[in-house]
Amino acid sequence: MEHKTVNQENLKAFLKSTFYFSRLSEKDLERISNLCVVKKLAKKTHLFAEGDKATGFYLIKEGWIKIYKLSPEGKEMVVHIYGPGEIFGEIVLAGFEEYPVWAQALTESEVIFFEKKLFKNLISQSPDLCLILLATFALKIKEMLSNLENLTLKDAKERLMKFLYKASESSPDRVIKLEIPKAQLALLLGITPETLSRLFKKLEEEGVIKVEGKYIWVNPNSCSLNEGRD
Repeated sequence: MEHKTVNQENLKAFLKSTFYFSRLSEKDLERISNLCVVKKLAKKTHLFAEGDKATGFYLIKEGWIKIYKLSPEGKEMVVHIYGPGEIFGEIVLAGFEEYPVWAQALTESEVIFFEKKLFKNLISQSPDLCLILLATFALKIKEMLSNLENLTLKDAKERLMKFLYKASESSPDRVIKLEIPKAQLALLLGITPETLSRLFKKLEEEGVIKVEGKYIWVNPNSCSLNEGRD
């Protein structure tokens, strides 16, 4: 893991482009950017382990970060996989002294680190930042409820279709570049890699998707795609 020197204006532009900081004033953006530490991560680098001292939280600039827990037997359970523009570890702002999960880079990544004490000192001076944090927590609660519903109430095909629908939603041609290994996607969906492979094959046969290496084209006219909308 290495610290990276970045252009301050480029950093502020990136912060402004994210959901969390898009509504900040120029003054608050300047204050936030001055706290940022940009870290470059090699693939498979661990940012923190469960039980490590919680020193701050992260915003992903590039790459993908896996958040997971380990059972006493060492079995891995993926909690979530975050991508560019998403925040993780912000639970430390609620008073947690230790990280409750593991965080690992699935790809080469760049993350922005916010030191907990410095950030809390800053938000005590800015009502706008406090409101943004409330919105962040509300969004995360909504995501967790959605993930819980996905794992408990939907079958494997529905879970995959929901992932494909959301991942392809922002692409005009409905093409997804799968940055994470398929084995990790299977863990995220709560299915085995073998089941995931069978589902991909079945969906290709039905004309719902077309898989070429890391790229997945989703047929926007497929009725099955509607399964991912709910």
